Amino acid sequence: MDVLVSAYFVCVLVIIILSILLNALLIYIIVYKIKVTKLPHVFILSISISDVIHTLIGYTAEVWVLFEVYSLKIRFVCIGASFLTVFTSVSNILQTVITSIMRAVAIKWPFFYIIYCKTMKMKMFLLLFCYFYGFLWPFIPLIGWSKYELDLDKMRCSFDWKLKHSDSLSYLIVLFLFCYFLPVIAMIFAYVAIKKTVFNNCTIKRAQVGKNRNIQEMVYLKLAFWSAIFYFIIWTPYAGVSLLSVFKIKSPSVIYTFCALFSKLSAISNAMTNCYFNKYFRNHLKKIKLFQYFIKRNRRSSDNVML
Repeated sequence: MDVLVSAYFVCVLVIIILSILLNALLIYIIVYKIKVTKLPHVFILSISISDVIHTLIGYTAEVWVLFEVYSLKIRFVCIGASFLTVFTSVSNILQTVITSIMRAVAIKWPFFYIIYCKTMKMKMFLLLFCYFYGFLWPFIPLIGWSKYELDLDKMRCSFDWKLKHSDSLSYLIVLFLFCYFLPVIAMIFAYVAIKKTVFNNCTIKRAQVGKNRNIQEMVYLKLAFWSAIFYFIIWTPYAGVSLLSVFKIKSPSVIYTFCALFSKLSAISNAMTNCYFNKYFRNHLKKIKLFQYFIKRNRRSSDNVML
């Protein structure tokens, strides 16, 4: 095993551990602490569960391939891991987009949101639609529109970036449009809508209830912003080098490997966004005894430094 593969394995292992710990923490907070079924919480919970499953199965399968427990020549393992990766990634991306849009709707048209968007039927419909959408894109190559091939660095299966099949170009164009560009546009739109509404509302004098709502709006604004930023940063490198390969512009194999590894951070982006930037989740984190211990210890260290 060369240095590159060893480094890749260590990084994947770290991502697996972080993903399981952070997402398990998020699941615990939603299920046992928050105990509400608002649409954002349902989607955040769904994304966390998907990330844990994807990490345990998809990323672990890659580790097995690295150690030659399984071979990429075994199509079930190769395509299965790729199918799960695309299914989870696309469905999670759409759930993130819908969550951002619903936050914009909740702020801009609160009565419409309460009447139509908070119902259990709407939550289940949107959730099932996200999973169907995520299932559709990795399933299409299995029925004849393009094919699965070895990835550009030959370390996993992926789409036919080298255009070995005549219909792969049309599939990849549609894939980029509906799974990359449109989600980016939708999240930017949601962020702009939330920002405009929040700053317009800041000019209006509010009662105490209004102030509380204004705090919630600022939380939504921050979450929409960082969701868009993380999505763009995490997926753009892999999308970029893959798109270049479609136009016959080759890059070193190590670049493909790094971009594929970087895209795996999507397994922890949802948990990081909510645990760090969501004030309500942070408040629940502080109530967990382990975090209380570290907070108290940090305060003591700060006091000692001040003295």
